[in-house]
Amino acid sequence: MSRYYLTTSIPYSSGEPHVGHSFEMIAGDAMARYQRLRGRDVYFLGGLDENSQRVSQAASAAGREPQAYADQIATRFQAAWDCVDVVFDDFVRTTEPRHLDAVRAFYQRAFENGDIYKGRYEGWYCGRCEAFYGVDELADERCPVHNARPEWVAEDNYFFALSRYEERLLELYEQRPDFVAPVSRRNEMLGFLRQGLTDFSISRAGKRWGIPLPNDPDHVIYVWFDALINYITGVGFGQPDPGGLFARYWPADAHVVGKDIVRFHAVYWPAMLMAAGLELPRQIVVHGWVSFAGQELSQSGGHVVRPAEVVERFGADALRYFLLREVAFERDGDFTWEGVARRYRDDLGNDLGNLVLRSTSMLGRYFGGVLPEPGEPTVLESELRAAEQTAWERAAHHFDAWRFHLALAAIWQYVTAANQYIDRTEPWKLARGGAGRGRLATVLASVLDTLPRIATMVRPVTPRAADAIEAHVGAAQAAVWGAEASALTPGQRVPGGPPIFPRLDA
Repeated sequence: MSRYYLTTSIPYSSGEPHVGHSFEMIAGDAMARYQRLRGRDVYFLGGLDENSQRVSQAASAAGREPQAYADQIATRFQAAWDCVDVVFDDFVRTTEPRHLDAVRAFYQRAFENGDIYKGRYEGWYCGRCEAFYGVDELADERCPVHNARPEWVAEDNYFFALSRYEERLLELYEQRPDFVAPVSRRNEMLGFLRQGLTDFSISRAGKRWGIPLPNDPDHVIYVWFDALINYITGVGFGQPDPGGLFARYWPADAHVVGKDIVRFHAVYWPAMLMAAGLELPRQIVVHGWVSFAGQELSQSGGHVVRPAEVVERFGADALRYFLLREVAFERDGDFTWEGVARRYRDDLGNDLGNLVLRSTSMLGRYFGGVLPEPGEPTVLESELRAAEQTAWERAAHHFDAWRFHLALAAIWQYVTAANQYIDRTEPWKLARGGAGRGRLATVLASVLDTLPRIATMVRPVTPRAADAIEAHVGAAQAAVWGAEASALTPGQRVPGGPPIFPRLDA
């Protein structure tokens, strides 16, 4: 069995988790579920960045100690991911002892390799993204990400010798053209590399909150150097590793990150791994941002739509489906309440939910809920099977490329084909006379057979709906992507059930 190691980035534990955060987590979870359906040994990692100065500042403003504040925020984030059915195999909080061990072990490797030294830093620093910027990177003297004025910082720090790895990074990008996806982000990072790399500070002096440097406890490790290491903490780096997780899963198959933190993952992190003598991840997958009616989703921006608010109104599947169908993964997208309501009503309710309800209801009405033996197929059944095969192939192609919106579009073409099959065969007319009984059996057996197949196709994105469909039809076998055999057997009882996506009040 091939393995697949997938990580999300780790948000700062200094605010409220919002729908924008959940886009990345849901996408990562959908990919993990898809890879499991393909039979892979999947390990899915999430976490929280708790050693940042933003956490310390937020805790101070709230009158709390940083650790107590981080504990409280961690509970909120984990509850938010539970709410939208994001299931991590492990969750790294960077204040955990195991992460401290991993950071120390990693730092020691880079230090012994001669890639860490003490020097003086002077430059612009954005506190919101905790990043240093050159003058040419600022936009009208403001942070290019947060549009906030950075502060001038001048202090003695420890540096990582990033410039030593410029040529090796350029070779990496040449030899592995898919190392960063999509290609627009790869080109952006190539442009950054070709401008020449400068060493970057990896410590802050005189700070109380953070991981102390092993060789100089008066300094704490700069948050980005510390945070990136979570990806190997989660698979046992720095530990005795009795379970062999590191050997089993590293290197990561995909680090999923937002467009604002590509440089740290696509330039700093591979150089750090080179310095520590560790293998590089296979791919950095970059997504866009989700805004709220055109406005930034953020605590500071005043627009915070919490996942729980959406789930309370529409359910977890609706939010998951909306984000991955409405927003092309590599581009920016927009969250609106109207958009969620429309996708819930039209796609989930009228298309998918109605297909399940009308199929199982007719089976109950005409055959007492028992699946009949089908007769000889006609061209209509052949067309339905062809639509299924096309859906498996196209959806897999797009899932593999992180094009969730196109994968779902391909699946919904099959859902539409199944609904059209019912409309064209008109089983209600076949049921009126005895002569059409055999044909009616074929029609209902054929349309019922589509349901567990569709359940498997939508499972990565709408796992609750997949469970409900399988319960409605009585499918018992484990779901496998592209399964040829039917999950249903003639003579078995199909219990049916209430609407999967019931109508909601306006």
